[in-house]
Amino acid sequence: RDIKISVKHNDPVVMVNAYRQLAAQCDYPLHLGVTEAGPAFQGTIKSAVAFGALLSEGIGDTIRVSLSAPPAEEVKVGIQILESLNLRQRRLEIVSCP
Repeated sequence: RDIKISVKHNDPVVMVNAYRQLAAQCDYPLHLGVTEAGPAFQGTIKSAVAFGALLSEGIGDTIRVSLSAPPAEEVKVGIQILESLNLRQRRLEIVSCP
């Protein structure tokens, strides 16, 4: 296939519901993204919630993290989300207990 479909929204709940409906109706590759996710912390949470829900259901082929932060931070967040879902091999995991 030469195309991917993307349905973006700034509300992760709306975005997740839209992708679920789309995935049920077509078999094109889906590009996931929460648009205007916001500042680094807020955008990270929104992206993790939305991507986690969809990717754990097998929905989504590519992701794009959009933050009001340097592009390198967007890449780091995306990698961490994929590693947290065991969709990308972890290099090293540090566990810290109080």
